[in-house]
Amino acid sequence: MATTKLLLQQPYKQSGSKTLNPQETRLYVFLIIDRTHMIKIKTEHVIFPQQWDFRNQRKQDKLAGALEFNKKLVLLKEDILTKYQELITDYPDMSFEQVARTMKDYGKTKEIPFLNKDKDFFQVLDEFILSLEGEVTPRTIQKFGTLKNSLLELGKSNKEYETLTFSMINHQFKDAYTKYLRNQKPRGRQKTRPEGEQFGLLNDTIGKYIECLKTFLRWAEQRNYNQYSTYKEFSNFTKANRKRKKQGHDIVTLTLQELKHFYAFDFSGKPSLERVRDLFCFGAYTGQRWSDIERLDKLEIHDDIWCFTAYKTKKETEIDLIGYAAPALEILKKYDYQLPKISLTKFNLYIKKAAEDAGINTMVKIRRYVGDKEIEISNPKFEFIGSHTARKTCVSILLNNYNMNVTHVLQITGHSDLKTLQKYINTDRTARREAISRTKNSNEPLTIVKQKAG
Repeated sequence: MATTKLLLQQPYKQSGSKTLNPQETRLYVFLIIDRTHMIKIKTEHVIFPQQWDFRNQRKQDKLAGALEFNKKLVLLKEDILTKYQELITDYPDMSFEQVARTMKDYGKTKEIPFLNKDKDFFQVLDEFILSLEGEVTPRTIQKFGTLKNSLLELGKSNKEYETLTFSMINHQFKDAYTKYLRNQKPRGRQKTRPEGEQFGLLNDTIGKYIECLKTFLRWAEQRNYNQYSTYKEFSNFTKANRKRKKQGHDIVTLTLQELKHFYAFDFSGKPSLERVRDLFCFGAYTGQRWSDIERLDKLEIHDDIWCFTAYKTKKETEIDLIGYAAPALEILKKYDYQLPKISLTKFNLYIKKAAEDAGINTMVKIRRYVGDKEIEISNPKFEFIGSHTARKTCVSILLNNYNMNVTHVLQITGHSDLKTLQKYINTDRTARREAISRTKNSNEPLTIVKQKAG
């Protein structure tokens, strides 16, 4: 028979300590079905640990307000047990995971009988976007602004979602939203595709929209605006699209020879392009994100080491400006350790021009997908170059040309997932050919070496 137990979230000052936590801490109800099946249900009740009766799981009776406080806890435990019994009676084939999810949602409705209804869906989204200022890069904030615009446009084309609410965000909504994005009229980079293939966002882009939506809904749930959790079941990509991603993407990077040529190219009379080229090469030699490059401070340079806290991951990072990365130190010295300042939008515009002038014009084909439709885009390489190309170039060269240990590359770039780097291995056709040329033909005659007597 199921039972309930009340436990404090953080009863002690620190793990392993016997000193009670001096701060208020949250109470959780544990629904114990058996030894291996327990459900942790969050409540909105908080208490100081020194006021808690650990043996009887209630507020100490001698304290003011204890009677009313403990009465609420008893009713809560009874309601949870009643709901659980109703659930397993009505749905005897429900899995434990489904039971746990339902009980946790029920716990929220018991503790939060009504939500903040002063703001509608888009007003809450505006509040979320405003909360991001100073926390993330302007480019990230822009993504959520784009998400908002796309949801508003969905409402214009689909009357069912003209007045969007949190309760509408279910699997049917996701299907309708995905369908809308797959049929979006040409705009921006879509217009650079071949004629007749410009409609619809790429699958990768749609996946980013879904991820942004989930991030917002999670934020809204934490602040009691959203009590619906179906969004947690959303996948950024369909099963078929995940298979296409596993086939690998065509990643555009500069070869080692192209990078050397670009770095040495004479931009006499075009100082703006020279500065943009230097910023790109600094990124290509260090492998760092644009957000960290644009924030580089002279005080972060210690001899031949760049020490900084990564803006995105907040990790302490040390980049050795030696060996392959030595040209980055030359660039810093060239500008007296104050890299040129330029907006990311202008950088991505000018770097294409700089690469074109330098003759980085090898024809490149990339494959992308809109739903199940393959889109093949063929352009000179300079057309595909942007700020992130520098970081990709660094990863590709370190892995393919210098065979650097993947763990070391992860430490340099700050990537958290090994899978992210695996897609870069042998993307450089020239490096791959050079690597295979250094191996021996397995069919070459064996050389027999006779040992000398004595």
